[in-house]
Amino acid sequence: ITPTGHSLKPLDLMVLKQLSEICNVIPVIAKSDTLTLEERMTFKARINGEIEKEGIRVYPYQVPDSDLDQEEADLNHAIKVLTPFAIVGAEHTIDVDGIAIRGRRHKWGGIINVENEEHCEFNQLRNFLTRTHLQDLIDTTSTIHYEA
Repeated sequence: ITPTGHSLKPLDLMVLKQLSEICNVIPVIAKSDTLTLEERMTFKARINGEIEKEGIRVYPYQVPDSDLDQEEADLNHAIKVLTPFAIVGAEHTIDVDGIAIRGRRHKWGGIINVENEEHCEFNQLRNFLTRTHLQDLIDTTSTIHYEA
């Protein structure tokens, strides 16, 4: 999702709706460092409202709490609160006080550290995709999108 701070374009909504029928959709705000923290929170709420209004199915899917144990329900709720994930991309490591970090140096001298949870939600997205929900993601892809 482009970090415009406004809303999703009609084309974005149409594509997301169609994609949600054939694959798992996990919304991500790219280049989120272009938004202030306030703008990011407002933009996330607006995006979530549009996604809900349009009936776009976003992973992890709504499951009755009775089907999940408390730990799984809490984890899914924490993920839903973060969605869409605000991500800052970086292709290179930079040296900060003798420590190599994956991040981006801005022209005005500021540094965005991809691993810093105050700057970016990359760690949460990575943990979500590779640690906490990997098997469920594989299972739902298989049962919902391919066998249906």
